[in-house]
Amino acid sequence: MSARIRQEWLMSLCGWTLVIGFLTFIDLLHDWSVPEDERLNNPLWWAVQEWGLWYLLTPALFRALARLEPAPRVDTSTFLKVMTAAYFIAMLLQALFDLVALDDPIAYTLYYFAPSHLLVLFVITILWHTQLRTIADPQQDQQALWVDQGRDKAPVAYNDITHISAASNYMEIHTRTQQYLKRGTLKELMAQLPPQFVRTHRSHAVNLSAIERIQNKPSGSAIIQLCGGAQVALSKGYKQEVKARFVQSA
Repeated sequence: MSARIRQEWLMSLCGWTLVIGFLTFIDLLHDWSVPEDERLNNPLWWAVQEWGLWYLLTPALFRALARLEPAPRVDTSTFLKVMTAAYFIAMLLQALFDLVALDDPIAYTLYYFAPSHLLVLFVITILWHTQLRTIADPQQDQQALWVDQGRDKAPVAYNDITHISAASNYMEIHTRTQQYLKRGTLKELMAQLPPQFVRTHRSHAVNLSAIERIQNKPSGSAIIQLCGGAQVALSKGYKQEVKARFVQSA
């Protein structure tokens, strides 16, 4: 388990333990101040059954929000999708729990928890922004591409990248020794890459400094031989530009 994930779980455990402890104390005061027939009689259970679900949902939501890092600006559309999904999952699980454990009507549970779960999501967002969120160093961004590495993200220096291949909604980022994934399209990525990268095919781009030679094919297309032995297709539509830029960079 990485240090970041441990921090997320610790924050969830400590935070919700404090919340449940505080609510339990309030419920004890309530029982002390009202007649016996109006007492809760089980204040700890009362607090846990209302908020214990978030012990698990909070770190899961932190993990989902971590997918938006380390971009300096949050992707609003993805953020709203994540929070909406978290809200509906929380409401569904709470309604099912109350129905089975307490025999509460689903409509009552949804009405009771709708505003409080929104508040919880707001607080979690603030905690993520202020305590957990990682933002890329702008200077580092100029020299590296952030890629997916398991559940986290990691920078790969532009000079280490030999070529990039599109694969559905992901791109394969290749170095001489490793391969990484990055969500998005090749067209979007090309707009962010430095001039040393050139498109060779609708599904491929290469680092000019990684090209060893270009081998022509009878069909008019070509094959690019890269450092490390990899080969990348060069289509006729990109051939002239790639050759011209390769000569200039040599």
